[in-house]
Amino acid sequence: MTITPDLDARLTLYHAAQRKAVGFLLAHINEDGSIGDPRRDIGYYRVPWALAVAGEAAAGRRVLEWIRHHMLTAEGELAGDVSPNNGWNQRNNTYAETCLAYGAHLLRQYEMAQQAMRYALRFQNPASGGAYLDKTRCGPDGPQLLFLTCQLGMSALMTGHTQAARVVGGWLQALWDAQPELPHRLYTIWTEAGGLATSVPPGGNRRHYINESQEVYELHYNGGIAAACLAYLYLMTGEEQWLLLARSFQGFSMQSTPRQFETKQVCKSAWGSSLLWMITGDAVYRDWTLRMGDWFVAEQTEDGHWFNTPYLLPNPTLNDNIQITAEFVVHLDHIMSAVGAALAR
Repeated sequence: MTITPDLDARLTLYHAAQRKAVGFLLAHINEDGSIGDPRRDIGYYRVPWALAVAGEAAAGRRVLEWIRHHMLTAEGELAGDVSPNNGWNQRNNTYAETCLAYGAHLLRQYEMAQQAMRYALRFQNPASGGAYLDKTRCGPDGPQLLFLTCQLGMSALMTGHTQAARVVGGWLQALWDAQPELPHRLYTIWTEAGGLATSVPPGGNRRHYINESQEVYELHYNGGIAAACLAYLYLMTGEEQWLLLARSFQGFSMQSTPRQFETKQVCKSAWGSSLLWMITGDAVYRDWTLRMGDWFVAEQTEDGHWFNTPYLLPNPTLNDNIQITAEFVVHLDHIMSAVGAALAR
């Protein structure tokens, strides 16, 4: 006998958690529209997106206006005069800009979204579709990284750059087809000169190169963000190849160690599963999405924020907590959307 979960109760629970988190974010927006301590870093890049999906458009616009006047360069890079970039675009190139573009588009600030996307698309390899990890290393040996590529693809879809999104799909297919050690590990970097990178060069961050599926302290977000990007590509094109590939990446995520829930980096698995549940109606994605939703609720602090995995960030600042809380507001939005769609079936 199939036991159907109480989706109405789940939706109420998740909505309450999201509202608590939004309350935390709103409490830390400063009078000028900045949030937290803007002199510290650029970790507020996803706050407009979070406020948009949570129905706080006015607050989101305030934050965007502050970013527009103080932090977005003429080229579209999030690297203005107030907050230190701290080499962000040499470690996570294009990620802040593509997240900002997504939120700006949702808040109908289309020119700002396009400005940020123009910057980001400078660092997409036009042949492979991959996004370069380091803006100073865009040659044949420059590493192109999975999670940066996926966010670029989703933001490209949102902002009308459909060809850029299509080549991201091709990059993900090539990356998956080249994998030699699934399901034990997922290699997540590609170079123009060498293809799939299966060894870590001197000075490279091993977790950026290899996702060990059965180890605990890994970046377990790779399968989920890839599945989300491909699910959106399927919804845009109707082409089955992207749905099949999304299932493959999400399967890697869901079949990874049960202890992945000890890390906050499991978070993006909710993104992939919620979209696949909405598209397919499959119970396996429903159950995983609800498990993820329950996990977000259980991990939330009393005042509404979340904090990152202690082994990665043992002493988080207020800005660190703002950054991860904004992200989790977005993930809860996807979960609630999937639950709402199921209730309407």
